[in-house]
Amino acid sequence: MVSVTSGAELVISEEEASSIAEEVHLLIRAGDEHTAWERMRHLHPSDIGSILASLPRGSRNAVVAVMSPETVAWMFRHMNPVVAARVGTRLGTGVLSAALAQAHPRTALDTLRRLPRRRAREVADALGQSVADGTLDEHDLDDAGAFMVSRFPTIGSGQGVGTARDQLREFAGTWYGFTHIFVVESGDVLTGQVSMIDLAKSPDATPIQSITTPVLAEVSVDTPREECARLHRHYNVTQLPVVEDGRLIGVIPAEFLLSASIEEDTEQMLQVASVAGDSADGPLLASVRSRLPWLTINLGTTFLAAFTVSLFESTLARVVVLAAFLPVVAGQGGIGGTQTLTLIVRAIALGQLVGVSASRLLVRELALGLLHGVWLGVLVAVVAWLWQQNIGLGLVLGLAMLGNMAMAGLVGAGVPLLLRRIGVDPAVASAVAVTTVTDVFGFLLFLGIASAAISLLI
Repeated sequence: MVSVTSGAELVISEEEASSIAEEVHLLIRAGDEHTAWERMRHLHPSDIGSILASLPRGSRNAVVAVMSPETVAWMFRHMNPVVAARVGTRLGTGVLSAALAQAHPRTALDTLRRLPRRRAREVADALGQSVADGTLDEHDLDDAGAFMVSRFPTIGSGQGVGTARDQLREFAGTWYGFTHIFVVESGDVLTGQVSMIDLAKSPDATPIQSITTPVLAEVSVDTPREECARLHRHYNVTQLPVVEDGRLIGVIPAEFLLSASIEEDTEQMLQVASVAGDSADGPLLASVRSRLPWLTINLGTTFLAAFTVSLFESTLARVVVLAAFLPVVAGQGGIGGTQTLTLIVRAIALGQLVGVSASRLLVRELALGLLHGVWLGVLVAVVAWLWQQNIGLGLVLGLAMLGNMAMAGLVGAGVPLLLRRIGVDPAVASAVAVTTVTDVFGFLLFLGIASAAISLLI
Protein backbone atom coordinates (compact mmCIF):
# COMPACT_ATOMS: atom_id res chain seq x y z
CA MET A 1 0.00 0.00 0.00
CA VAL A 2 1.04 3.58 -0.56
CA SER A 3 0.67 6.52 1.77
CA VAL A 4 -0.29 10.09 1.12
CA THR A 5 2.46 12.41 0.02
CA SER A 6 3.52 15.41 2.05
CA GLY A 7 3.48 18.90 0.65
CA ALA A 8 0.88 21.18 -0.86
CA GLU A 9 -2.03 19.59 -2.73
CA LEU A 10 -2.94 20.86 -6.18
CA VAL A 11 -6.19 22.78 -6.68
CA ILE A 12 -7.83 22.06 -10.03
CA SER A 13 -10.95 22.99 -12.00
CA GLU A 14 -13.92 20.68 -12.54
CA GLU A 15 -12.87 20.14 -16.16
CA GLU A 16 -9.39 19.05 -15.04
CA ALA A 17 -10.93 16.73 -12.43
CA SER A 18 -13.10 15.10 -15.10
CA SER A 19 -10.08 14.65 -17.37
CA ILE A 20 -8.04 13.06 -14.57
CA ALA A 21 -10.97 10.80 -13.66
CA GLU A 22 -11.08 9.46 -17.25
CA GLU A 23 -7.31 8.94 -17.22
CA VAL A 24 -7.48 7.10 -13.88
CA HIS A 25 -10.30 4.89 -15.13
CA LEU A 26 -8.28 3.89 -18.21
CA LEU A 27 -5.23 3.10 -16.07
CA ILE A 28 -7.27 0.88 -13.78
CA ARG A 29 -8.82 -0.95 -16.73
CA ALA A 30 -5.27 -1.61 -17.88
CA GLY A 31 -4.50 -3.13 -14.47
CA ASP A 32 -2.18 -0.32 -13.35
CA GLU A 33 -3.81 0.74 -10.06
CA HIS A 34 -0.55 2.07 -8.58
CA THR A 35 -0.03 4.51 -11.48
CA ALA A 36 -3.68 5.52 -11.20
CA TRP A 37 -3.17 6.42 -7.55
CA GLU A 38 0.07 8.27 -8.32
CA ARG A 39 -1.92 10.38 -10.79
CA MET A 40 -4.26 11.46 -7.97
CA ARG A 41 -2.15 11.58 -4.83
CA HIS A 42 -0.99 15.18 -5.24
CA LEU A 43 -4.56 16.49 -5.55
CA HIS A 44 -6.67 18.01 -2.79
CA PRO A 45 -8.55 15.37 -0.73
CA SER A 46 -11.91 16.68 -1.96
CA ASP A 47 -10.80 16.19 -5.58
CA ILE A 48 -9.48 12.70 -4.81
CA GLY A 49 -12.81 11.85 -3.22
CA SER A 50 -14.82 13.23 -6.14
CA ILE A 51 -12.75 11.24 -8.63
CA LEU A 52 -13.14 8.08 -6.57
CA ALA A 53 -16.90 8.60 -6.33
CA SER A 54 -17.15 9.01 -10.12
CA LEU A 55 -15.46 5.66 -10.86
CA PRO A 56 -17.35 2.39 -11.38
CA ARG A 57 -17.45 0.21 -8.28
CA GLY A 58 -14.72 -2.19 -9.41
CA SER A 59 -12.31 0.59 -10.35
CA ARG A 60 -13.10 2.50 -7.17
CA ASN A 61 -12.38 -0.48 -4.96
CA ALA A 62 -9.16 -1.22 -6.86
CA VAL A 63 -7.79 2.25 -6.11
CA VAL A 64 -8.83 2.12 -2.45
CA ALA A 65 -7.08 -1.25 -2.17
CA VAL A 66 -3.69 0.35 -2.93
CA MET A 67 -4.28 3.27 -0.55
CA SER A 68 -3.10 2.87 3.02
CA PRO A 69 -5.73 3.08 5.80
CA GLU A 70 -4.06 6.28 7.00
CA THR A 71 -4.47 7.78 3.54
CA VAL A 72 -8.18 6.92 3.44
CA ALA A 73 -8.62 8.52 6.85
CA TRP A 74 -6.54 11.55 5.81
CA MET A 75 -8.71 12.00 2.75
CA PHE A 76 -11.93 12.12 4.77
CA ARG A 77 -10.52 14.37 7.50
CA HIS A 78 -9.56 17.05 4.97
CA MET A 79 -12.64 16.86 2.77
CA ASN A 80 -15.44 19.32 2.49
CA PRO A 81 -18.27 17.68 4.53
CA VAL A 82 -20.58 17.53 1.48
CA VAL A 83 -17.98 15.71 -0.62
CA ALA A 84 -17.10 13.43 2.31
CA ALA A 85 -20.74 12.37 2.67
CA ARG A 86 -21.01 11.65 -1.06
CA VAL A 87 -17.79 9.65 -1.20
CA GLY A 88 -18.66 7.76 1.99
CA THR A 89 -21.93 6.67 0.43
CA ARG A 90 -20.25 5.54 -2.77
CA LEU A 91 -17.36 3.61 -1.22
CA GLY A 92 -19.60 1.24 0.66
CA THR A 93 -19.53 -0.24 4.14
CA GLY A 94 -17.19 -3.13 3.35
CA VAL A 95 -14.46 -1.04 1.75
CA LEU A 96 -14.54 1.63 4.45
CA SER A 97 -14.60 -0.78 7.37
CA ALA A 98 -11.71 -2.79 5.88
CA ALA A 99 -9.61 0.36 5.52
CA LEU A 100 -10.47 1.91 8.88
CA ALA A 101 -10.02 -1.35 10.77
CA GLN A 102 -6.27 -0.98 10.21
CA ALA A 103 -6.16 2.67 11.29
CA HIS A 104 -5.80 4.03 14.81
CA PRO A 105 -9.16 3.99 16.67
CA ARG A 106 -9.14 7.77 17.11
CA THR A 107 -8.38 8.25 13.41
CA ALA A 108 -11.18 5.85 12.51
CA LEU A 109 -13.57 7.74 14.77
CA ASP A 110 -12.67 11.09 13.23
CA THR A 111 -13.28 9.62 9.78
CA LEU A 112 -16.67 8.21 10.77
CA ARG A 113 -17.80 11.65 11.88
CA ARG A 114 -17.43 12.82 8.29
CA LEU A 115 -19.86 10.21 6.96
CA PRO A 116 -23.65 10.39 6.67
CA ARG A 117 -25.23 9.28 9.94
CA ARG A 118 -26.63 5.97 8.67
CA ARG A 119 -23.43 4.97 6.88
CA ALA A 120 -21.37 5.91 9.96
CA ARG A 121 -23.47 3.56 12.09
CA GLU A 122 -23.10 0.73 9.56
CA VAL A 123 -19.32 1.15 9.39
CA ALA A 124 -19.05 1.49 13.18
CA ASP A 125 -20.99 -1.75 13.62
CA ALA A 126 -18.71 -3.48 11.11
CA LEU A 127 -15.59 -2.18 12.89
CA GLY A 128 -16.81 -3.46 16.26
CA GLN A 129 -14.23 -3.09 19.04
CA SER A 130 -11.83 -0.97 16.99
CA VAL A 131 -13.77 2.18 17.88
CA ALA A 132 -14.71 1.12 21.38
CA ASP A 133 -12.90 4.12 22.87
CA GLY A 134 -14.88 6.60 20.76
CA THR A 135 -18.22 8.27 21.26
CA LEU A 136 -20.20 6.89 18.32
CA ASP A 137 -21.44 3.95 20.32
CA GLU A 138 -22.21 6.07 23.37
CA HIS A 139 -24.46 8.69 21.82
CA ASP A 140 -27.18 8.93 19.22
CA LEU A 141 -25.69 9.84 15.84
CA ASP A 142 -27.94 12.88 15.57
CA ASP A 143 -26.96 14.30 18.97
CA ALA A 144 -24.13 16.60 20.02
CA GLY A 145 -22.33 13.70 21.70
CA ALA A 146 -21.62 12.14 18.31
CA PHE A 147 -20.01 15.33 17.00
CA MET A 148 -17.90 16.29 20.00
CA VAL A 149 -14.25 15.50 20.60
CA SER A 150 -13.19 14.54 24.10
CA ARG A 151 -9.60 15.81 23.80
CA PHE A 152 -9.32 19.58 23.54
CA PRO A 153 -7.21 22.47 24.92
CA THR A 154 -8.23 24.22 28.17
CA ILE A 155 -6.61 26.75 30.47
CA GLY A 156 -7.11 27.50 34.14
CA SER A 157 -8.67 30.86 34.99
CA GLY A 158 -5.66 31.84 37.12
CA GLN A 159 -3.01 31.07 34.51
CA GLY A 160 -1.40 33.18 31.83
CA VAL A 161 -1.24 33.39 28.04
CA GLY A 162 2.13 31.62 27.92
CA THR A 163 0.68 28.58 29.64
CA ALA A 164 -2.23 28.57 27.19
CA ARG A 165 0.19 28.53 24.26
CA ASP A 166 2.04 25.61 25.83
CA GLN A 167 -1.28 23.78 26.09
CA LEU A 168 -1.98 24.37 22.41
CA ARG A 169 1.41 22.99 21.36
CA GLU A 170 0.34 19.63 22.79
CA PHE A 171 -2.45 19.57 20.18
CA ALA A 172 -0.24 20.36 17.20
CA GLY A 173 -1.25 17.18 15.41
CA THR A 174 -4.95 17.21 16.34
CA TRP A 175 -6.05 20.82 16.18
CA TYR A 176 -9.27 20.21 14.24
CA GLY A 177 -10.90 23.61 13.81
CA PHE A 178 -10.47 24.97 17.33
CA THR A 179 -11.18 28.70 17.29
CA HIS A 180 -11.16 29.24 21.08
CA ILE A 181 -9.47 27.79 24.13
CA PHE A 182 -11.92 27.31 27.00
CA VAL A 183 -11.23 28.65 30.48
CA VAL A 184 -12.05 26.34 33.41
CA GLU A 185 -11.86 26.35 37.17
CA SER A 186 -11.33 23.43 39.55
CA GLY A 187 -13.37 20.41 38.55
CA ASP A 188 -13.37 21.45 34.87
CA VAL A 189 -16.16 23.96 35.50
CA LEU A 190 -16.53 26.11 32.39
CA THR A 191 -16.16 29.84 33.08
CA GLY A 192 -15.32 31.44 29.73
CA GLN A 193 -13.34 31.30 26.52
CA VAL A 194 -10.43 33.00 24.78
CA SER A 195 -10.24 33.41 21.01
CA MET A 196 -7.12 32.28 19.20
CA ILE A 197 -6.74 35.78 17.78
CA ASP A 198 -6.65 37.39 21.24
CA LEU A 199 -4.27 34.66 22.39
CA ALA A 200 -1.92 35.33 19.48
CA LYS A 201 -1.87 39.10 20.06
CA SER A 202 -1.26 39.00 23.83
CA PRO A 203 2.18 38.79 25.51
CA ASP A 204 3.02 35.59 27.39
CA ALA A 205 2.72 37.30 30.79
CA THR A 206 -0.84 38.48 30.18
CA PRO A 207 -3.31 37.01 32.74
CA ILE A 208 -5.79 34.79 30.93
CA GLN A 209 -8.72 36.39 32.78
CA SER A 210 -7.98 39.77 31.17
CA ILE A 211 -8.80 38.43 27.69
CA THR A 212 -11.52 35.97 28.72
CA THR A 213 -14.98 36.46 27.21
CA PRO A 214 -18.28 34.79 28.17
CA VAL A 215 -19.34 31.59 26.44
CA LEU A 216 -22.24 32.48 24.17
CA ALA A 217 -23.83 29.03 24.02
CA GLU A 218 -23.27 25.56 25.40
CA VAL A 219 -24.93 22.21 24.77
CA SER A 220 -25.28 18.83 26.44
CA VAL A 221 -24.43 15.46 24.90
CA ASP A 222 -28.07 14.84 23.98
CA THR A 223 -28.69 18.21 22.31
CA PRO A 224 -30.13 17.48 18.85
CA ARG A 225 -28.08 18.10 15.75
CA GLU A 226 -30.71 20.58 14.58
CA GLU A 227 -30.13 22.80 17.60
CA CYS A 228 -26.35 22.68 17.16
CA ALA A 229 -26.80 23.73 13.53
CA ARG A 230 -29.17 26.54 14.57
CA LEU A 231 -26.67 27.90 17.10
CA HIS A 232 -23.94 27.78 14.46
CA ARG A 233 -26.02 29.71 11.91
CA HIS A 234 -27.96 32.10 14.11
CA TYR A 235 -25.24 33.17 16.54
CA ASN A 236 -22.21 32.56 14.30
CA VAL A 237 -20.82 30.19 16.93
CA THR A 238 -17.60 28.67 15.61
CA GLN A 239 -17.29 25.93 18.22
CA LEU A 240 -19.58 24.64 20.96
CA PRO A 241 -18.66 23.44 24.45
CA VAL A 242 -20.42 20.29 25.62
CA VAL A 243 -21.12 20.41 29.36
CA GLU A 244 -22.53 18.05 31.96
CA ASP A 245 -23.52 19.47 35.37
CA GLY A 246 -21.47 22.58 34.59
CA ARG A 247 -18.33 20.57 33.75
CA LEU A 248 -16.73 20.79 30.32
CA ILE A 249 -16.64 17.26 28.88
CA GLY A 250 -16.29 17.88 25.15
CA VAL A 251 -16.03 20.36 22.31
CA ILE A 252 -17.70 20.41 18.90
CA PRO A 253 -15.01 21.88 16.59
CA ALA A 254 -15.73 24.24 13.71
CA GLU A 255 -15.64 21.62 10.95
CA PHE A 256 -18.08 19.35 12.79
CA LEU A 257 -20.45 22.28 13.33
CA LEU A 258 -20.22 23.00 9.62
CA SER A 259 -20.91 19.36 8.86
CA ALA A 260 -23.98 19.38 11.15
CA SER A 261 -25.31 22.55 9.50
CA ILE A 262 -24.78 21.20 5.99
CA GLU A 263 -26.45 17.89 6.84
CA GLU A 264 -29.43 19.66 8.38
CA ASP A 265 -29.87 22.13 5.52
CA THR A 266 -29.44 19.41 2.88
CA GLU A 267 -31.96 17.17 4.62
CA GLN A 268 -34.54 19.98 4.71
CA MET A 269 -33.98 20.77 1.04
CA LEU A 270 -34.32 17.14 -0.05
CA GLN A 271 -37.43 16.63 2.04
CA VAL A 272 -39.17 19.49 0.24
CA ALA A 273 -38.72 17.50 -2.98
CA SER A 274 -39.55 14.20 -1.21
CA VAL A 275 -36.12 12.70 -2.05
CA ALA A 276 -34.53 12.67 1.41
CA GLY A 277 -31.88 9.97 1.67
CA ASP A 278 -31.34 9.96 -2.11
CA SER A 279 -28.39 11.19 -4.15
CA ALA A 280 -27.75 11.78 -7.83
CA ASP A 281 -25.11 9.04 -8.05
CA GLY A 282 -26.23 6.79 -5.20
CA PRO A 283 -27.41 3.16 -5.31
CA LEU A 284 -30.40 2.54 -7.59
CA LEU A 285 -32.37 0.65 -4.93
CA ALA A 286 -31.94 3.49 -2.43
CA SER A 287 -33.36 5.94 -4.97
CA VAL A 288 -36.32 3.66 -5.60
CA ARG A 289 -37.06 3.40 -1.86
CA SER A 290 -36.79 7.15 -1.47
CA ARG A 291 -38.84 8.29 -4.45
CA LEU A 292 -41.37 5.58 -5.27
CA PRO A 293 -43.60 5.97 -2.16
CA TRP A 294 -44.06 9.68 -2.83
CA LEU A 295 -44.60 9.10 -6.54
CA THR A 296 -47.30 6.59 -5.61
CA ILE A 297 -48.97 9.09 -3.27
CA ASN A 298 -48.76 11.73 -5.98
CA LEU A 299 -50.38 9.31 -8.45
CA GLY A 300 -53.35 9.04 -6.09
CA THR A 301 -53.70 12.81 -5.96
CA THR A 302 -53.63 13.06 -9.77
CA PHE A 303 -56.64 10.74 -9.89
CA LEU A 304 -58.41 13.22 -7.63
CA ALA A 305 -57.62 15.94 -10.15
CA ALA A 306 -58.81 13.68 -12.99
CA PHE A 307 -62.07 13.06 -11.13
CA THR A 308 -62.56 16.82 -10.82
CA VAL A 309 -62.18 17.21 -14.58
CA SER A 310 -64.65 14.35 -15.20
CA LEU A 311 -67.35 16.32 -13.39
CA PHE A 312 -67.36 18.77 -16.28
CA GLU A 313 -67.45 16.32 -19.21
CA SER A 314 -70.50 17.99 -20.72
CA THR A 315 -68.82 21.42 -20.65
CA LEU A 316 -65.64 20.03 -22.23
CA ALA A 317 -67.71 18.26 -24.89
CA ARG A 318 -69.38 21.53 -25.88
CA VAL A 319 -66.16 23.63 -25.74
CA VAL A 320 -63.32 21.23 -26.51
CA VAL A 321 -60.71 23.99 -26.57
CA LEU A 322 -61.02 24.30 -22.78
CA ALA A 323 -58.96 21.08 -22.43
CA ALA A 324 -55.96 22.78 -24.00
CA PHE A 325 -55.86 25.39 -21.23
CA LEU A 326 -56.26 23.07 -18.23
CA PRO A 327 -52.48 22.61 -17.73
CA VAL A 328 -51.98 26.39 -17.89
CA VAL A 329 -54.13 27.11 -14.84
CA ALA A 330 -53.01 24.09 -12.80
CA GLY A 331 -49.33 24.40 -13.72
CA GLN A 332 -49.03 28.07 -12.79
CA GLY A 333 -50.83 27.46 -9.50
CA GLY A 334 -48.51 24.57 -8.67
CA ILE A 335 -45.39 26.63 -9.36
CA GLY A 336 -46.69 29.59 -7.36
CA GLY A 337 -47.57 27.35 -4.41
CA THR A 338 -44.19 25.61 -4.53
CA GLN A 339 -42.36 28.96 -4.52
CA THR A 340 -44.22 30.05 -1.40
CA LEU A 341 -43.84 26.62 0.22
CA THR A 342 -40.08 26.56 -0.31
CA LEU A 343 -39.63 30.02 1.21
CA ILE A 344 -41.78 29.17 4.25
CA VAL A 345 -40.04 25.84 4.91
CA ARG A 346 -36.65 27.52 4.61
CA ALA A 347 -37.75 30.26 6.99
CA ILE A 348 -38.94 27.66 9.49
CA ALA A 349 -35.65 25.73 9.23
CA LEU A 350 -33.57 28.88 9.70
CA GLY A 351 -35.71 30.21 12.57
CA GLN A 352 -36.74 33.32 10.63
CA LEU A 353 -40.39 33.20 11.72
CA VAL A 354 -39.81 34.03 15.38
CA GLY A 355 -42.42 36.62 16.36
CA VAL A 356 -44.15 36.49 12.96
CA SER A 357 -47.83 35.52 13.26
CA ALA A 358 -49.40 32.96 10.94
CA SER A 359 -52.20 35.40 10.02
CA ARG A 360 -49.65 37.97 8.90
CA LEU A 361 -47.90 35.43 6.67
CA LEU A 362 -51.18 34.23 5.18
CA VAL A 363 -52.34 37.77 4.41
CA ARG A 364 -48.98 38.61 2.85
CA GLU A 365 -48.92 35.54 0.64
CA LEU A 366 -52.59 36.03 -0.32
CA ALA A 367 -51.83 39.60 -1.40
CA LEU A 368 -48.76 38.42 -3.30
CA GLY A 369 -50.82 35.70 -4.98
CA LEU A 370 -53.45 38.25 -6.03
CA LEU A 371 -50.80 40.55 -7.49
CA HIS A 372 -49.25 37.69 -9.43
CA GLY A 373 -52.71 36.52 -10.46
CA VAL A 374 -53.69 39.90 -11.86
CA TRP A 375 -50.64 40.08 -14.09
CA LEU A 376 -50.71 36.43 -15.18
CA GLY A 377 -54.50 36.53 -15.60
CA VAL A 378 -54.33 39.49 -17.94
CA LEU A 379 -51.45 37.87 -19.83
CA VAL A 380 -53.19 34.52 -20.41
CA ALA A 381 -56.48 36.27 -21.24
CA VAL A 382 -54.77 38.23 -24.00
CA VAL A 383 -53.00 35.12 -25.32
CA ALA A 384 -56.24 33.09 -25.32
CA TRP A 385 -58.13 35.89 -27.05
CA LEU A 386 -55.51 36.33 -29.77
CA TRP A 387 -55.09 32.58 -30.24
CA GLN A 388 -58.74 31.49 -30.27
CA GLN A 389 -60.37 34.83 -31.22
CA ASN A 390 -62.73 34.35 -28.28
CA ILE A 391 -62.85 37.13 -25.70
CA GLY A 392 -65.12 35.04 -23.44
CA LEU A 393 -62.48 32.31 -23.21
CA GLY A 394 -59.90 34.93 -22.29
CA LEU A 395 -62.05 36.30 -19.47
CA VAL A 396 -62.77 32.82 -18.05
CA LEU A 397 -59.11 31.84 -18.19
CA GLY A 398 -57.98 35.13 -16.64
CA LEU A 399 -60.41 34.86 -13.72
CA ALA A 400 -59.41 31.23 -13.09
CA MET A 401 -55.73 32.18 -13.11
CA LEU A 402 -56.35 35.00 -10.65
CA GLY A 403 -58.26 32.73 -8.24
CA ASN A 404 -55.78 29.85 -8.43
CA MET A 405 -52.73 32.06 -7.85
CA ALA A 406 -54.42 33.50 -4.75
CA MET A 407 -55.16 29.96 -3.54
CA ALA A 408 -51.55 28.95 -4.27
CA GLY A 409 -50.28 31.69 -1.98
CA LEU A 410 -52.66 30.65 0.81
CA VAL A 411 -51.94 26.91 0.71
CA GLY A 412 -48.22 27.42 0.05
CA ALA A 413 -47.95 29.30 3.34
CA GLY A 414 -50.77 27.61 5.25
CA VAL A 415 -49.88 23.94 4.73
CA PRO A 416 -46.33 24.07 6.24
CA LEU A 417 -47.56 26.28 9.09
CA LEU A 418 -50.38 23.85 9.84
CA LEU A 419 -48.08 20.82 9.69
CA ARG A 420 -45.65 22.50 12.08
CA ARG A 421 -48.52 23.32 14.45
CA ILE A 422 -49.62 19.66 14.64
CA GLY A 423 -46.06 18.38 15.07
CA VAL A 424 -45.37 17.07 11.53
CA ASP A 425 -42.18 18.01 9.69
CA PRO A 426 -43.34 20.63 7.15
CA ALA A 427 -40.68 19.56 4.66
CA VAL A 428 -42.00 16.02 4.33
CA ALA A 429 -45.58 16.25 3.04
CA SER A 430 -46.12 19.90 2.11
CA ALA A 431 -45.22 19.65 -1.58
CA VAL A 432 -47.72 16.87 -2.33
CA ALA A 433 -50.50 18.68 -0.44
CA VAL A 434 -49.85 22.03 -2.14
CA THR A 435 -49.74 20.67 -5.70
CA THR A 436 -52.88 18.61 -5.09
CA VAL A 437 -54.86 21.62 -3.84
CA THR A 438 -53.71 23.90 -6.67
CA ASP A 439 -54.48 21.26 -9.33
CA VAL A 440 -57.92 20.38 -8.01
CA PHE A 441 -58.90 23.96 -7.21
CA GLY A 442 -57.54 25.20 -10.54
CA PHE A 443 -59.57 22.67 -12.53
CA LEU A 444 -62.65 23.26 -10.42
CA LEU A 445 -62.43 27.04 -10.76
CA PHE A 446 -61.64 27.10 -14.48
CA LEU A 447 -64.25 24.59 -15.53
CA GLY A 448 -66.79 25.89 -13.02
CA ILE A 449 -66.53 29.44 -14.38
CA ALA A 450 -66.63 28.05 -17.92
CA SER A 451 -69.84 26.10 -17.15
CA ALA A 452 -71.48 29.19 -15.63
CA ALA A 453 -70.48 31.36 -18.58
CA ILE A 454 -70.92 28.77 -21.35
CA SER A 455 -72.89 31.24 -23.43
CA LEU A 456 -69.79 33.42 -23.76
CA LEU A 457 -67.68 30.56 -25.07
CA ILE A 458 -69.89 29.17 -27.83
